[in-house]
Amino acid sequence: MIKTSAHTEVVIPTHNSARHIGPCVKSIVAGGGLPVIVDNRSMDNTLEIVRSLSPEAKIIATEEDLGCCRSLNLGFKGTTGDVVILSNPDVVFLNDSISQMTEFLRRNRKVGATGPQQVFPDRSWQRSYGDLPGIWSGVKDAVGITMLRAGAREILWPRRIDRRPKEVPYVDGAVLAMRRLAFEQIGGFDEEFFIYSGECDLCARLRKAGWKAVFFPGAQVIHIRGADSVRVDNSDRFPRQLVDALGKLAEKHLPFWQANFYMRAEWVSYLLKAQVCRWARSVIPKRMDRRMITRIPQFDTCSRVFREYLKMRFDSKPGHRRHFERDRFINSH
Repeated sequence: MIKTSAHTEVVIPTHNSARHIGPCVKSIVAGGGLPVIVDNRSMDNTLEIVRSLSPEAKIIATEEDLGCCRSLNLGFKGTTGDVVILSNPDVVFLNDSISQMTEFLRRNRKVGATGPQQVFPDRSWQRSYGDLPGIWSGVKDAVGITMLRAGAREILWPRRIDRRPKEVPYVDGAVLAMRRLAFEQIGGFDEEFFIYSGECDLCARLRKAGWKAVFFPGAQVIHIRGADSVRVDNSDRFPRQLVDALGKLAEKHLPFWQANFYMRAEWVSYLLKAQVCRWARSVIPKRMDRRMITRIPQFDTCSRVFREYLKMRFDSKPGHRRHFERDRFINSH
């Protein structure tokens, strides 16, 4: 029998996360949640911080870095509640966001997963949901429609365009409130995804199984996007993992020719993003200039990695595919 827990369990994978885990755990405890930490061989004082802030926290220590999806599956197995929240360590839960998401799922029985509105530490807007791979989503990305919509939300914030809960293709995985029944029905995360795109695949499979993925803007969290990846590693390691995960996701859910089209469209979208950022730096408010400075090299790197991926993965002839050495691509940085 599924247990309705008085304290919503929040599963957090960690790996040398001492810089951010403190505020995260504090906000969970303040919000009435119970931290469930899956620590991937941290060499810093991550676990000491957790224990000092939440003696009741459940800690699962692994002997290797399992990656995000394997860690979340492992942590989920250590929970008992009918609703479980899955979170990155660089998240701070604001106000009653934990209880709000929990109660939203309990009231809406057809919703398998929901996620909050994410904001940056300065409380500026952050993308919190998105499209799954497809012809139309690729076109929207390549011609800038997706970017324009995101830009409008960012500029208008804190005036909201998204005011009410709405069904979306996928909810961003930094914070994902899951219904246990739905999670177990689809078998949790596909552990072939190491860091990126696992939530996209999860939501795609939820939808195929008849569940809804819903963006719930009534709850808000702070998310330091990229805190444990590109902001602390200037190599192309994480862009390579991102591009590889997108390719894996596209090929899992699309015919091969559509996956080919989608990945080429995403390459074009990153070229466009880099150029738009260069132009925008001269006209945007000064408070946004620092973010633009960091985005430009990230977009340039992703563009280069996409180009390399396409050469290695796809043949120039339609419908043909090259032999792809995934490890060689990911580890060639």
